[in-house]
Amino acid sequence: MLIQNSRSWVKYSFSESALGSLTLVLCAFIVRYALHPLLEPYAPFHFFIVACLFIAYLYGYRLALVATLVSSLLGSFFFVEPYFTLGPATVSDVIQFFNFASVTAIAILIIEKLQRTVYARQMVMKIMASRHKISLYRENDRIHYAKSNNEAWAVLDEILTDFDDIILLQYGGADVKLEPLFMALTQSQQPVLNSEEWQALLSPEDLAVLLAKLSHPIFKSGELDTFALRFLQHGNLVSYQVALESFVFLGKPLRILRLAQVNS
Repeated sequence: MLIQNSRSWVKYSFSESALGSLTLVLCAFIVRYALHPLLEPYAPFHFFIVACLFIAYLYGYRLALVATLVSSLLGSFFFVEPYFTLGPATVSDVIQFFNFASVTAIAILIIEKLQRTVYARQMVMKIMASRHKISLYRENDRIHYAKSNNEAWAVLDEILTDFDDIILLQYGGADVKLEPLFMALTQSQQPVLNSEEWQALLSPEDLAVLLAKLSHPIFKSGELDTFALRFLQHGNLVSYQVALESFVFLGKPLRILRLAQVNS
């Protein structure tokens, strides 16, 4: 996974980073200046290397490269003979200067690369943890939905037990639930019918009308729609007047198909 913003791994603001970088360079200068009587004329840049690497580790490569440039000027001015001047330099001084600049710059870029890699991996881990958490939430929602759906059906069964004129029910996006009256109207001997089986027991034209009404959105709870529905009984179509009631139950659409009267 490619993390586009891995370059923004620095935790500090620019002002905090600049102040921290200046402090580290000044600390390196003070320590080297205090030890100058002991180290003269050796190691003019060594303490600055440590400071620049710390800056690269904490504040990024940009300020570290600026600190390298400033350190090279400070080291050359104060700790390379002739002191307190940027005058003519010997071949040895030039080699020493370029060794400091090149080695420090390479080390800074390596640190930057490592920091970006570590940051990118941390971001990937956070993204994976976030996706895992989202998956858990979705799974919990699915389980809760299924549980709520089952509880809703149980409530409906308990509420509608005494209503003998109910032909079928549809709750939410679930399949149609057939009531005993449907079996009686079709004189079916099978206690349980799947979608294809119960739909085959209705007139194809009336079935299309019924399915369209079941899928129609509910604009007002308590809507009542009366129409004729023909059931297949021993090879003959028998027409009944039915009423489709539409409600919103527990936030989901509920449709109840009742028997109105027998058409003569």
